[in-house]
Amino acid sequence: LVLRDDGGEGGAAPATPDTDRCRGLADDDARPCYTRAFLEMVAGRNDPRPAVEAIADSARREGGFLLSNCHGVMHTVGRTYARQAGVTLATLMDYLPRSNDPGCPAGFAHGLVTGVAPDVDPRRPREAAAVCARAETRYRRYSCVHGFGHAFMRIYGDRLRPALRLCSALGPGAAPDCAQGAYHDYWFAVVGADDARLPEEAVTDPRRLCASQPAVFVRPCWYRAFVDNRPRDFEVVSPEHVDALCRGLGGLQREACVTAASVIGPPDPAVQLRICAGLLEPSDAASCIRGTKVQNLLGSSTATYVGLIGRCELFAGATRAACYLWLGKVLAVVTDGDFAGAGCPQLESADARRHCRAGARTMDEALVTFS
Repeated sequence: LVLRDDGGEGGAAPATPDTDRCRGLADDDARPCYTRAFLEMVAGRNDPRPAVEAIADSARREGGFLLSNCHGVMHTVGRTYARQAGVTLATLMDYLPRSNDPGCPAGFAHGLVTGVAPDVDPRRPREAAAVCARAETRYRRYSCVHGFGHAFMRIYGDRLRPALRLCSALGPGAAPDCAQGAYHDYWFAVVGADDARLPEEAVTDPRRLCASQPAVFVRPCWYRAFVDNRPRDFEVVSPEHVDALCRGLGGLQREACVTAASVIGPPDPAVQLRICAGLLEPSDAASCIRGTKVQNLLGSSTATYVGLIGRCELFAGATRAACYLWLGKVLAVVTDGDFAGAGCPQLESADARRHCRAGARTMDEALVTFS
């Protein structure tokens, strides 16, 4: 590795990794290679955040495996850094990245929160998670709550039932997003990522696992199922692929599965919406829209966001309304509320503007299916 020392304070230029050795390795070898490289970047720094941003920049330049897997890699980096640097629940906010990026920085944030699990009193979960209210943006508050889902799982050895009880104690505005973190950790355990350990006799088929979960947690259960445990040699590039993954399911299970299938579709949310528009059942199309990766457009212009939500015209009737409501909500999240005033008024029809604003008004409610 080539490192430039910032004195541990993060004030000078952050370390620059030489990850050439990791490129081209098989996935099982690439992940630990990148993990070691990035751990060396943050180790010993009083403020790791400049190095985390440098890692994110490197991942965006490199693309490929690193960009797709940086979130998971940085879970391990953040959790290890928290232990080595002595991060506690009381000091957590001093280390969380100041970024809405759902990739490398969010993974590091979730790892940090997982790392402070020993500080969490399971008798007072709401008190512990109250620290998330201090995060500066809606996305970071969501990400912090998601991280506590990971932490609750580690408290109980990756056993879902007691972890979900702690999530439920956070109240309806946070419980589903906390639960998504818990299921995220569960699927980590299924694939052996981030040192998560699968309990004996654990269920590894999402159809069985999610069918047995409380209704309020079915969508979070499914949302992470394919992201972390992708069906082998399966690519979602058409409506038929979505249907194939969810064939035989009905009701809420079908809806949640379709969202999960959408999530592992193309990275461009506009392309995802075209796939969703090809689904024959309106309920499938609306569920598919919930899986569009709007967060991939983070930092784009308002015009780009308006162009995306304008594609809701691909749909008809109630599905079109659902599209404007959902994209209005999540575009408000990624802009910390700005889209409601800057974007929604630019939509052509009065109904589109009304549904967009209505969705944006719900940005502080549980997101349920988001990353």
